[in-house]
Amino acid sequence: MPLVALGTDAGASGVLLERTAELSMLVDCPEAVERRSRGQVLLVGGEARVGKTTLLRRFCEARVQSARILWGACDPLFTPSPLGPLLGVAEETGGELEAVIERGVMPYEVVTALAHELSARGPTVFVLEDVHWADEATLDVLRLLARRVETVPVLVVASYRDDALDRAHPLRTMLGELARSRTVGRMKLMRLSPEAVAQLAEPYGVDAEDLYRKTAGNPFFVIEALATGGEGIPDTIRDAVLARAARLSPTGAALLEAVAVVPPRAELWLLEALAGEAVDRLDECLTSGMLIFEPAGVEFRHELARLVIDESVPPHRKVGLHRRALAALADPPGGAPDLARLAHHAEAARDVDAVLRFAPAAAARAASLGAYREAAAQYARASGTAIGFRRQSARSCWSTARRRAT
Repeated sequence: MPLVALGTDAGASGVLLERTAELSMLVDCPEAVERRSRGQVLLVGGEARVGKTTLLRRFCEARVQSARILWGACDPLFTPSPLGPLLGVAEETGGELEAVIERGVMPYEVVTALAHELSARGPTVFVLEDVHWADEATLDVLRLLARRVETVPVLVVASYRDDALDRAHPLRTMLGELARSRTVGRMKLMRLSPEAVAQLAEPYGVDAEDLYRKTAGNPFFVIEALATGGEGIPDTIRDAVLARAARLSPTGAALLEAVAVVPPRAELWLLEALAGEAVDRLDECLTSGMLIFEPAGVEFRHELARLVIDESVPPHRKVGLHRRALAALADPPGGAPDLARLAHHAEAARDVDAVLRFAPAAAARAASLGAYREAAAQYARASGTAIGFRRQSARSCWSTARRRAT
């Protein structure tokens, strides 16, 4: 079965799973533009890697015979190039638009030239991709174009990551300004359902429930995990997660590591114990889209992302985080300690005494509740730690004896 970037290809038929309504909406938009001779703007939002680009490409491929397709993409630069996504479009169209952009004029002059170009060449689909990365001049062009799009026979489609916008983001401001415009529509792409993930996983013999738990239905994560048979973390996912984390400040990255070592989530009081003043960067991590805030605490949006960050934490720092977690969880505010969590962090902190204290207690607790498999796992943890400790002690004694003998 061929796999595509969206990760929702149902097979040779090329049907996009759970995207029928969105594709139909896209198809209806240019038909409405042609019927009314009035342009329209469609804002397409969704989390990172949810399949916005693949959906728009599929739509544009179907329209290429009946409309001109212009495509501009914003790049993830720390200092975006002014009008960057319009440069390639201007080179493709030539004429007045190219001349205006080359002169470096103000956004309203660019919009005037762009409107002339779009009006002169018949029906057009104009895609601006990833406008959450757009420079302010490009956002001004999009804002002004939306205000006069009724006079231009064009469908303008702007995609953006809605999990990457804080309250002060310039795009957030623009979205608010356009909220009541009758020429502006919105579409939000959702993650795949457990049923869709199961349909994709079936030919590969992969545990669909585990796959959904790790990916939360994100199409990119699903498809890349299936490409490796569900074993391990694919390099493509690891690279994507680490690249996104690299855009955080050092303090934000430290907070991300703290959340990663306390699955499934970090309560705020626990996060303060682990990360200290780094908690002040929580908004940054939430805005990055990697973390989400739930009533029970802060957690990763996708388990695979948590696993990537967890394995990237240097060993010495990871042990230190687990030791702080162990100390904090041993005396939680307003409740009894969670023995299973304590046993987990004791083992990760390499605290033999704590493992031998908490793992058997966690096993007894699990057995009293009828969770015999979990009880066996906790007893195995205690036994394994004890055996490992004895072996380490024996090696230490042997080494000491050899040093003394020489």
